[in-house]
Amino acid sequence: MNSQLLFSDYFEIDESILDEYGALNICIESDLPLFIDPFLLFASDRAEYQALHDKIVGHLINLKQIAIGNPQSGLNLFQFPEVKQNWLGLCKWGNNGKGLGPKFARNLITAFNGFYANFGNEDITTSSHIEKLTLVGTGIGRDFISDFTTNLMLEHLLEYTQEFARLHLQNGKRKIFSVRCSFDSNLMIWKPKTFELPYFFKGDNDGDFLILTPMDILTKDDAFICHGDFTSKFRQITNALDNSALRDAINRYFQERLPKNPKKDEIKLAIDATVKRYPEILDYYIQYQEENRDKAAALSSEKVTKLRTDLISTLNVLCKHIVEHSTFYQILPNSYQSALQRAQFLKQVIEDNDGYRIFYKNGKPIASEDTIQRIFRLTWFASPMDVNSEVNNGRGPADYKISRGDRDSTIIEFKLGSSSSLQKNLLNQTEIYKKASRSISDIKVILCYTQQEITKVARILKKINQENAENIIVIDATKKESASKV
Repeated sequence: MNSQLLFSDYFEIDESILDEYGALNICIESDLPLFIDPFLLFASDRAEYQALHDKIVGHLINLKQIAIGNPQSGLNLFQFPEVKQNWLGLCKWGNNGKGLGPKFARNLITAFNGFYANFGNEDITTSSHIEKLTLVGTGIGRDFISDFTTNLMLEHLLEYTQEFARLHLQNGKRKIFSVRCSFDSNLMIWKPKTFELPYFFKGDNDGDFLILTPMDILTKDDAFICHGDFTSKFRQITNALDNSALRDAINRYFQERLPKNPKKDEIKLAIDATVKRYPEILDYYIQYQEENRDKAAALSSEKVTKLRTDLISTLNVLCKHIVEHSTFYQILPNSYQSALQRAQFLKQVIEDNDGYRIFYKNGKPIASEDTIQRIFRLTWFASPMDVNSEVNNGRGPADYKISRGDRDSTIIEFKLGSSSSLQKNLLNQTEIYKKASRSISDIKVILCYTQQEITKVARILKKINQENAENIIVIDATKKESASKV
């Protein structure tokens, strides 16, 4: 059995072919937490990327003109669906995101008729940047950058993917698709074009196509121009202003809005108030980022490389091991037994079959709770069970709810042995989730990287009378001596 978690697995090609082409080896069971950063297009030396950046900004400027000239116009031009076929986003299972709907459209129209009325007319920066719209609280968040950028460069991505498919995929694994990707500025509609794309069939009646994305325009967490970076550099930017009168006015206005011993949230409020009074601060920040554009590619490359190492490579190695050495994917008991056996097998692989190695990079632990959650979730891809991550039934999200029908469900929580709130969570958290989800069972999995963490967990379990509990799986992920040395 081929685990078929990655594009290369499904199409039976070597991952090095994708690397040489420059494309990300996407996971076809769950979105990877990456997105296209438009600043990487702007900062690139490649003319085609710079042209794409101009196209994206130009489309947004046209929307601004519509919003200002006719704010009561239909919302459809301001809405953008998520392009799910690139398998990039925040879904921990599957690839169905929300996209930019009516609420976003209304927020964008309001922003263009208010605070961002001067978008596209900047004289401080080299170019306009769509990320500017996310720098102050207008209801336009990070999802806007991802969905808007992908929609506007969709035609380029489809051409990029088509070229790869024709070069490297067999005829039976390619198919002609018609995709709405080209905007007609005269008719003001999106028009379809046909492409020969990788054909992905896995349970759906008609299958779907897949989109490859160049790694050199991807980033993780935040774009190079973002609210968090702006607030962290606020004083640096304002203190460096050449105009002394403006510099003094901004700093005085900011200081007047700070209470004594301000907290983090109070500083952010003071920054937002200052920006609304002196909106040109945003352009000076963006100008600073433009002057440091050479750092953008290196930072993003580091993030993407870390994700590939920490999650994709780790997951691939683990699943191949599971396929080769177990009947893991044939487990068919109830939800509790199914989840328990998988957690126990995960423990066995890590402790007894050198599986611990995949959680280390250059001798240092790499797995956060999020990494472990994603790995565990993706090992269920061949199961008939219904597996939902971060289920929120009223009392906060649980890591997983495994179910088969309405009356058979199990809550699973993952924790690190280093967690300072471990005892509290073991006592309270899962019971709350069980009541909210009407689940009848629960399992807790605790990953320990050091002997001290193992001792700490044992002490906590003894204290709460759970030291021999079947449903608490403690995994020893400490480095192991080779058998010859033991």
